[in-house]
Order: sequence, then structure tokens, then C-alpha cells
Amino acid sequence: MWLLLLYAISCQLYARQTKIDCNIYGQVITAGNRPVPYASLSLIAVPAGTQIQNSSADSLGRYCFTGIAPGNYILHTTAVGFALRSDSILYEAKNSLYTIFLTPAEQTLQEVVINNNKQLMRIDQGRIVMNVQASSTGAGSNAWELLKKMPGISVGSDDNIILRGNAGINVLIDGKMSYLSGKQLANLLQGIAGDNISKIELITAPSAEYDAAGNGGIINIVTNRQRKKGYTIDLKSSISTGKYWMTNQTISAGLNTASWNAYGLFDYNTPHSYTKSRSGNSVISSNDSMQLRRNNSTIYKIRYYTYRAGLEWQPSKQHQLGIHYHGYFDDFLADKYSTLQQTHTNGVPPSTLQTSTLIDEPYYYDALNFHYQYEWDSSKNKLSFDAHGINYRNYSDGTMTSTSLLPDGSPARDTEQLLSHQPGFIRIRTVKADLHKLLGRFTLKAGLKYAFVSNDNNYHFDSVKQGIRREALSMSDHFKYTEKVSAFYTSLSRDWQKTAITAGLRLEYTDATGLTVKTGSKNDWNYLRVFPNLSIDQQINSSNKLNISISRRINRPAYTDLNPVRWYNDPQFYYTGNPHLIPEMAWIISASNSFRSRYILTASYTRRNHYMTKLLLRDSSTGAISSLTANLSGMDRADILLSAPVTITAKWSVQLTTGVNYSRYPVQEKSGQQFLRQWAATLTVLQQFKLPWQIQADLNTYLFSNELWGVYRRYGTVFTDLGLKRSFLRRQLDLVINCSDVFNSNRFKGKSLAAETDYRYYDKRDTHRLTLSVRYHFGGKDTGRRPNRIEEQDRL
Repeated sequence: MWLLLLYAISCQLYARQTKIDCNIYGQVITAGNRPVPYASLSLIAVPAGTQIQNSSADSLGRYCFTGIAPGNYILHTTAVGFALRSDSILYEAKNSLYTIFLTPAEQTLQEVVINNNKQLMRIDQGRIVMNVQASSTGAGSNAWELLKKMPGISVGSDDNIILRGNAGINVLIDGKMSYLSGKQLANLLQGIAGDNISKIELITAPSAEYDAAGNGGIINIVTNRQRKKGYTIDLKSSISTGKYWMTNQTISAGLNTASWNAYGLFDYNTPHSYTKSRSGNSVISSNDSMQLRRNNSTIYKIRYYTYRAGLEWQPSKQHQLGIHYHGYFDDFLADKYSTLQQTHTNGVPPSTLQTSTLIDEPYYYDALNFHYQYEWDSSKNKLSFDAHGINYRNYSDGTMTSTSLLPDGSPARDTEQLLSHQPGFIRIRTVKADLHKLLGRFTLKAGLKYAFVSNDNNYHFDSVKQGIRREALSMSDHFKYTEKVSAFYTSLSRDWQKTAITAGLRLEYTDATGLTVKTGSKNDWNYLRVFPNLSIDQQINSSNKLNISISRRINRPAYTDLNPVRWYNDPQFYYTGNPHLIPEMAWIISASNSFRSRYILTASYTRRNHYMTKLLLRDSSTGAISSLTANLSGMDRADILLSAPVTITAKWSVQLTTGVNYSRYPVQEKSGQQFLRQWAATLTVLQQFKLPWQIQADLNTYLFSNELWGVYRRYGTVFTDLGLKRSFLRRQLDLVINCSDVFNSNRFKGKSLAAETDYRYYDKRDTHRLTLSVRYHFGGKDTGRRPNRIEEQDRL
């Protein structure tokens, strides 16, 4: 009802504005009478040559100038991808209608304009955008490493990506939902080379057409899109050195005609790494106080094989069909060494526990997408259909060998082993349909979606003592999880002269069951949730714009966070799942203001209920520390972010992005409830230099202050990346040299604030690396591929 009322009021307002307020008005169009949205228009007085007024077209290409005196004018009109147009106008004190026709710009000129003016970091329509291709520091890196450099993003010790203090994020690839989280998401992102990424967007206020998942917001990774017809072949080769030598080899090819295009890619990547860490905690009993000190080192040997292929066909202007495949094989090996020193206060001699853990964990991922779109008129009314089928499987086998030593170094008892076999299988099937329809001055979007997910993990542990192997019955079990989500959404948007409003509503019904077979523990979740959102854009003047938005979001538990299987670091510390988790709900209110067309100020407030985060608990039977995800009653967080480009000289530009946030939430413990509070700040300084011989240099510095992460206070860190880039052969050949973490200062350090344990840690990864990368391109430029991905993958 309220949508119909909004429609009626807006129609009357726009009609009145067109007839009374607009002296010069009309529409910007291109071939086929298609509107050109968001074109920029400038009115110049003749013969004085002074700029009288600026205006921006709305989403349908409509523009309006008000308060114009009679006289002669020049009207300049520009839009991305179109040539500049200049029209002479004689205004005679009456409403004048002008239709402006734009022609596409030449491709070569268009590329030069984009490359020369692209900022390294910008905020656009509520999105924080990192232009990866504009910097030389992305060479040799991958999507996971680039994400850690975005404002508001940090990474937990378990590789969970945290956005605005929340691990509940939704990752998109080219605007399509992903279905991975935690370690599985890290695996996927580490397999996407930085050279294949155009930009990364943080969407802080998603509209109703996006899945409601992701309380922190949405991350959209946009891959390189090239649209010229013909064939293309790209060869990329890089070699890196840190603790180990690494290589990344990629070949991609495409063929694009007027009605169809085909593409393929194969990528081989070896992002080996090494982590050295220290940790410790106290264990207090009735007659003793024991201090535990760990020294750990982990070697990761990783070989990624990524392959993509697709075919898109447009038999007519109305019909488009596409089929896309994305797969990867992650040959993963981890070799962990841990020395645990135990010191007692009751006179018991100190002891040492040495542990080595070998993990062989290959991952297989296959995703197939079918896409169909029907566009039935020139106003871009369209109906689209997507179907996804995704299989994810891993075969994890581990051997943990423990040896207890006396103070003199001799064995205290026989060596013990814990053997694990944890095969996991996840299937995802989704279908969805989306409608885009113009209703007069309104734009209607609506859609339906159904998703089915199953997770099967039959984990088995064996204990080996004195050469005898026995099943560890208390640790072995079979976890099964199924989830069905049915969704409907609708949104209505309307542009006035300087105001644009989008209102939407999304409904999602979830039916899920988690079963731990041997223990007989079963949990059911059945709920219907409503997710409204509202966004208002107000153009204050030609260089100032304000946006205000409010939305409701949900963060469903990751599949691995529900699985009660254990992952041991050593016999005194392990990670485990929590099958009793319930979804986290959140309201997000945000505002952004762009002023002087350069500076961006954003502010947001998030209120979360049933906040999910990491907690530390003591195992009552063994005294070991367990780390798991649990629900807290709530969480409040406020963020402020400022982005400011600064031009020092013609050859030295700086992009400053700084943010401040405040977090507050209660933690319920055995001793009672305590509130955790923390102010935090971030600063990103991206510097770009134009050196002689057409060399581009990038010097980027990232600073993060102390912050809260669950029951941990993580200490701040600062690091710097340096890159040099030079193009040859009319930009067909690129040579890049990149040094990441120049001063080897990036590290993870924190301590527990919980009364349950005083656990503390220090992790140092081999982030100091040198990379040489070469890219050669020949042929035309391939058309942009749009892999269709979905939200359920985010939670694998």
C-alpha cells in the first residue's frame, strides 16, 4: 500500500517540476533511442564563456536546468564511454525541451581517459572501491591478500574475513553471489590472481535484490572486463620469493563475435607460506597453577589449479543465453611443529610436549551456471533466469604425533598419535528469476529464489598408544546438515530532479536441520524474516551529494561453524564447531556525503542481535582450551570513514583514507557478564608517482590500531608495499616489480579479554616478498564475462 502511495505522490511531483521548475530540460539518448543514465551536463553562457550551471541526468537519462535567464548558451554533455557533445541553445524565457544524442567514443580514446583518471581508492554510490588495475602493488598477490588492505577489513587468525567487526560477509564475484566462508573462502580467494582483478567494492548498504545474508555488508570482486570484438590471448607469468620460491602462470583466451563469445582460462599458482607464532595461557586448578608457553612453526605447501570456461550467445536483441563453468583443485599440505612448555608452581618439575602435525587436505570445487535473459523493448525491460549447481569436497587426513619430555630431555612416556580422517561434501543447488520493469517514472525490480544446501561430514579419529590403534569414540561422529531457503523481493525506485529514492522489501523463509548422528543431537531452524531497506540520494548542488540508507540483514552460521568436529593445534588447544548457533540479525543505518566532487565522508551504525563471534572455553574433561563460534546477546558498532584525494604535483598524487570506529558488546561467562568496548582507527595512504621513462611507482602504507575481535583485543600493525610498472609495445606488454611488506612489519598479535582464560598469541607470516610479473596481450580484447555466483557459497 505504501509503495502505491509513493508512486502516486512522485508522479505528481515530477509533473509539477517539469512544467514549472525546469527552464531547459530533456533526455540524453544513444543509438536505438536508449537512455544514457547519469550523463554530466554543463551550461556555458555565450559570449562570456562562464559556466552557469551543472546538472546530472537520472537513471533514465532525464536532465533539468532551473533559474536560467534568457540568452545564448553552449550545452556540454559527457558520459563514460561516449564522445563529448556540444550544442548551441537559444533560451527565450519559456520551457525548452532538448533531446541530446550521444555517440560512443573511440575505444582507444576511452581507454586512455579511464587509465589516466582512475583513482586508487574511491567511494561511489555508497561503495568503497579499490581500483586494483590502477596500482602496481597488486602483482604477485591474490584476492585474499588484496582484501586485507581494504578500509574496514581485517582477517582473523583462522582466516575469517572480518568487515566492520563482523565475520558475516557476503562475497560476490562480478556481482553474483558466492557460497563460501572461513577457510574455504580463503582457499577460493587465494586462487584468484591479483592480475585478473579490475576492482574490489565494499557495499555497505545493499538493496533488496541482493541476498539478505551479510551483516557486515557485501564484498564484490570485479574481474577484468574487456569488450572489443575479435580474439584475445593473454599470457601472464610471475615469480615470487619470500621464505620459499613461488610461481603463478596464467593463460586466458576469448573469441567474441556479434552474436556470441567463448572464453577459457587456466591458472597455476603456488602461494606457499610460512608462519612462526608464539602463544600461551595459564591453567589453574585447586592445588596448582601451570603456565603454558607454545612456540609454533607451520609450513604451507599449496598448489592451485584454476580453470574457467564459458559460452554466451545472443541469437537476437531480445534473447541472451550463457553457460559458465568454474573449477579449481587445491593441493594443500601443512606441516606444523609445536613445542609446549609447562611450568608448575607446586614444585612439579617443568615438562615439555613436542607435537608435529601433518595435514594432507586436497580441495575440489566445481560450479556450473546457466543464465537466460529476455529483453522485450528498448527501455530495457527484462526478465532473467539463473540456475546454479555447485559441488565442494575435501578429503582431509591428519596425523598429530606428541612426545612428552622430562626436564633432562628424555621421553616421559611413549610417543602418542592421533589420526584423523574428515571427508566433507557440500552440494548447493539454486534457481532464481529477476524482473526489471519501467512503470512510467518508476523502476520496478522483483524476483524469486530457491536454494538447497546439504553438508555431509563423517569424521573419524583414531588414537595410537604403545603401537595399538583404537578408535577415539568420543571424538568421532557423523554431521549432516540440510538447508532450504525460499526468497521473494521487490523494490521500487524513482528519480526526481535532484532526489532519488529506492525502497525495497525482501522475504526469506529458512528450513534447516543439523544432525549429529552418533550422539543423536538434532537442531531445527524454521523461520520467516522480513528485510526492508530504504535509500535516498539528494543532489545538494553540482559538487555535493548526500545519501542516507537503512536496511535489515541476516548472518546465518557458516557450515563449518555448525560442525562439532575438532581441529587440533596441540593437545592443549583445538578449534571446534557449535551446532547450537542461531542466525544473527542486524539493522544498518548509513549516510555518505560527497563534497567538492572529491572528498567522501561516510558514517554508519549497526545494531546486531544474537551476535556471533569467537569465544574461548575450557574443556572440563581435559583442561584444554577450545575456540568456537558462539552467540552473544548483541553488539553495537559505529563507523566514520573519510576519503580524500590530494594532488601534490603533476607527477605525485596521494589518496588518503582514514576511519574511526567504536564497538561495544557483552560477554557472558561463568563469573558473570562483562562489557567489552574499544575505539579503533585505520589509515591508508596510497601514493602514486610518474617517474622518467614512463615508469609508474606505487608506495602504499596501511595502518591499523588496536581493535576488538570476539573475546580478543588485537594489537595494531603497520606495513608498506612498493611497486614499479612499465608498459611496452603500445601497452601490450607489462612488466611489474612488487615488494610487499617492505619493512617486514606486518603481524598478528592479541590477547584474550575473557575471564575464562588469559590466552595470548603472536603470529608472524612471511609477508615480506619480492615479485616479478610479466603480462603479454595480443589480439583484440575479449568481452566481459560475468560468472554467476550465489550467496550460499559464502558459508561453505
